[in-house]
Order: sequence, then C-alpha cells, then structure tokens
Amino acid sequence: MSRVVISCYGREDNPHYGGGGAVVVREVARCLSRKHEVVVVSGSFAGCRPEPAEPFQRIYLPVGWAGPRAGKLLFDLRLAQAARRIRHDLWIESVTSPFSASFVPFVTAQPVVALVQTLTAEDMTRRYTIPSGFIERQGLARYQRVIVSNEADGDLITRGRRDVSCTVIPHGVDLPDEPPPPGAGQHILFLGRIDVDQKGLDLLLAAVALAKPELPVLVAGAGRPTEERKLVGLIEQTRGPVARIGHVSGPAKDALLRDCAFMVLPSRYETFGLSALEAMAWGKPVVHFNLPRLQWMGDEAAIGVPALDVESLAAAIRGLATDDVQRASMGRAARGTAERHSWTDIGERYLDIVDTCLRVTAGHHRPGMPTAQA
Repeated sequence: MSRVVISCYGREDNPHYGGGGAVVVREVARCLSRKHEVVVVSGSFAGCRPEPAEPFQRIYLPVGWAGPRAGKLLFDLRLAQAARRIRHDLWIESVTSPFSASFVPFVTAQPVVALVQTLTAEDMTRRYTIPSGFIERQGLARYQRVIVSNEADGDLITRGRRDVSCTVIPHGVDLPDEPPPPGAGQHILFLGRIDVDQKGLDLLLAAVALAKPELPVLVAGAGRPTEERKLVGLIEQTRGPVARIGHVSGPAKDALLRDCAFMVLPSRYETFGLSALEAMAWGKPVVHFNLPRLQWMGDEAAIGVPALDVESLAAAIRGLATDDVQRASMGRAARGTAERHSWTDIGERYLDIVDTCLRVTAGHHRPGMPTAQA
C-alpha cells in the first residue's frame, strides 16, 4: 500500500484557518484512504485536540505557540524538514496563498503535487498594491503537477509554461439524503469567512438596504476580531432584516442550509465558492457576482449579476425572495449540479491522479534527492 501525505496548515475546527480549504483536504484524505495509507500534516493551534476516528493519520507540526499568522509562516518553513522525516510515496501540498508554496519539491525524491486551493495574488495586489503575482508565479514554478478547482486558475498556471501538468478537479460535496421541497425556505443566507472586503459583505448589506427583502438575512461565519467588529458596525447601519449568527458547524450548519430560501455569495474575489456548492446540495439556488471562477454554477441553478453592481444584486435578492416558483425551479437545478460534484465521484478523480503519479514514478529516483524514511 502506497503512503500519501497531504500537507495543509488548517483544520476544520481551527478558529483562524478552518475554512473550505481544510474541509477539502479532509475529504480528499478520506477518499484516498480507500486505496492508500494517508497522512495529513497540519499546524497545531491553541486548543487543538485529537480528531474523531478518521481513516487517515494526522500529524501536527508544533507551530501554534507562534499565533495564527506567524504560526502559518513557520509551518510553511518547517514543511521541508517534515518532508525529509515523514516517509511518503507521494506528497500533496495544499497551496492557499502566494506565500504558502514551500520547499518540499526540493527536498524529496518522491513526486510532489500542488493542490492549489486559491490563487490570491490578484486579490492581494488589488487590496495592498504589492507585486504578489511575481511571488505567486515563482512559488508555483516549483511544481510540475498541479491540481486546481476551476478553469480560470488552470489557464493562469499554464500560461507560458510547457513543463507543468495541470488538472482541473472541482470541489466536492456530501449530498443530504432528504433535502426539503424545492423553493422552500425561511431566510436568505451568507455562509463563509468574515472578511468584509474580500467576501463583499459591505456590498451585501448595501444591497439588502436597497432590496428590503421580506425574508431575514442571516450572516454566518467567523473571522479576525477586526473583521468581526467591522461587520457589527455595518449591520448596525443597515436598514433591513439582518442578523449575525457567528461560526456554525455540524448540525447547526446543516439546519441553516436546509432552512434557507437561497444563498448569496457577494465576494469581490472567489476561487470556487464551496459554501455555494453546499447550499446547492440542499437544493438551494445562489445569487452571486459574475466572477470567472464561479462560472461552474451555470445559469439554471444560480443568478449571476454584474460584478460589484449593488443595484443588480439588490434586484436579484428582491426578485428571488418573492418568487417561490423560480426558487423551486432553480433549486432542482442546483441539486442536479451538486449531484455531479459528489465526493464519491470527485474522489475517484483524485485516486486517478495519485495512481498516475505513482505509476509514472515507480522505480525512478531523482539523483541527489533524499528519501524520507520515518
């Protein structure tokens, strides 16, 4: 049995780095465990405890003492040391920012695959006017095989490179056995990390003030204290039925998704929109800005409005909140979209990639490269 290691700083219950990327890594690890021995390498964090029984092993690098931000940088630096120490036949490295690509490809004789969860250089350049694109390109140049979740990122990575093999594998979702009747719902839902600028929460609240929907708007998720305070201030200024829910998981999260009429994804920048796929699994349509990386939703299950256009967003929210017939039609299409993204099917695609990598490299060893033993 081959040993596959997946490295990802976050974990689902990490209060600072527990978003969709960590969920994807957990599910990929579960899928690969059907056929391989799987180890997930994560960063420790304050209050972290052993996980419930999983079909894979979890190893923590002791970086939590440095705090969430410094701990992440320390984790990226220590991955190369971990790759020398942890035995593996294949290493999958979750890359979540221009700065998170590590030196793992330089220290192992085994194949290394970059799982590009998000390319943030474009957004970071917009927000901070720093040349993140160059840093991102240099980091990704270390990898000859890359997995991305959407065509737009694939085009960006392969542009000008003939030495890279890039595979598009969208995120997956677990399908509820008994979703509610299409069109049903008691509220409008935002679900995601609280980052007012990137997630467009200021645009959402401005649109709610214009739309004045009959259904209440629930904002669920957690973020840094500064972002939480910013959100509270915006909600206080909003004239409309808006309530802040905070972090949700497990049955509470499922209940929010099951009972919503539709989801709004007002992000200024987004790489896939896992929360939207989770809503679709419950038969819920999605309203979003027309961003290139969100085109997978299609027109039958989602309403895409011109990017950053608050009035168009308000009109879409108002219209869908009052039209249960349209919600029902789009909800059925949303469930169909989610069924094409079930983790059962997506997992097979990951297994194919791993098998290909192991088959191609069987019996080969790059000269001068160490092989981890422990």
